[in-house]
Amino acid sequence: MRKLSPRSAVKFGKMKRFFLILAAVFSVLLCGCHDETPTTTEVIVVEEGKFAAIKSGEEYTVKSGFSVLVNGKLRGEPGSKIVVEDGGELLVNGELEVSGELLLEGFLGVSDSASVCGAGTVFVNEFDEINCEGRFTAKITPPAPVVKDGVTTVGGVIIVNKAISISPDYGNGLTEDTEAALERMRKDSGYEMPLISGFRDYETQVAVFENWCSKNGIEDAERFSSRPGHSEHQTGLTVDVTSTDDLFAFTDEARWIGENCYKYGFIVRYPKGKEEITGYVYEPWHLRYLGTSTAKLVHDSGLTLEEFLGAEGGDYRGEYVFSR
Repeated sequence: MRKLSPRSAVKFGKMKRFFLILAAVFSVLLCGCHDETPTTTEVIVVEEGKFAAIKSGEEYTVKSGFSVLVNGKLRGEPGSKIVVEDGGELLVNGELEVSGELLLEGFLGVSDSASVCGAGTVFVNEFDEINCEGRFTAKITPPAPVVKDGVTTVGGVIIVNKAISISPDYGNGLTEDTEAALERMRKDSGYEMPLISGFRDYETQVAVFENWCSKNGIEDAERFSSRPGHSEHQTGLTVDVTSTDDLFAFTDEARWIGENCYKYGFIVRYPKGKEEITGYVYEPWHLRYLGTSTAKLVHDSGLTLEEFLGAEGGDYRGEYVFSR
């Protein structure tokens, strides 16, 4: 079976007939009876307007190379477990209610008219294995942080803050995806959104940070400027746009950005009222690129990136040693 790329758009409507045929081949079409629970089947198709349940104490596995298409409603009851193996696909065009556990090792696609809800937990390995265009209110539990070559990632997402540093030699410019997303947002918004600051390497950050310290003192400077080795700008995934003046927060452009930037893969990295978590004052101009699906998940959660990833945040863990 053709494997969908996690980065490609999920065309659920056009795929419905294909999966119905596939299900007929395997003779595993669930008609939505509460009493019928898939325990050994490898393909489920839940038709529009129909209901299928995985009961408490039972486990259903979407095996590698197979897909589950949900056009109706699929409910994992409390105490149940759904496992999507690496190479498996769970495609939701209706409603997936997770009241037990969903272990996502493969691909999860959620169309713009679909929802993933419930009081259960979705355990994620890599966030680029999710393509979410719809509503996602189920709790997400990310994997543990991974540190490799001085870079910390959680589910494939780079995290840099006051508590988590990045290797001094990391980065060589804005990523192509970040630049392209910014250009799309400019075009659609009608605002020019000039780039005030993009990629900054370690040595540049030394100069920037220490300059602010000389002007404002280190205590004040650290509220809005990062120590070298702790700046998101070094990732190549961060841009400051239009203006870094505090008055920018009261403009129509800033409001538009706050309401819409996630649609282009960005989040406002340091939101208002979250200084104790992010370590920085509200900066409506400071945008972090995550990709459209992950940005939507973060935006819809109402959480900071630290909270969403379950990552350490707050303040620095030691004193700063000036270079001069």
